[in-house]
Amino acid sequence: MVEEEATAYANENGLFYLETSAKTSSNVNELFTEIARKLPKAEAAPRQPQGGIVLDNAPPAGGAAGQRKSACCA
Repeated sequence: MVEEEATAYANENGLFYLETSAKTSSNVNELFTEIARKLPKAEAAPRQPQGGIVLDNAPPAGGAAGQRKSACCA
């Protein structure tokens, strides 16, 4: 009787209902699978370059374009 009431309540309110048991693990995997199906799909984020160097048109800090200052050798 309780399961029918819970199912009816869930249907009336647009909810998902599944009886589970932690003791016997009945329907536990099914519950998580159903939750995952109902999650909104994330939009794919733009991929960041993997390694390499980033090129830009900005002059090096502390000097004019074409001149480089080195910290190790004079």
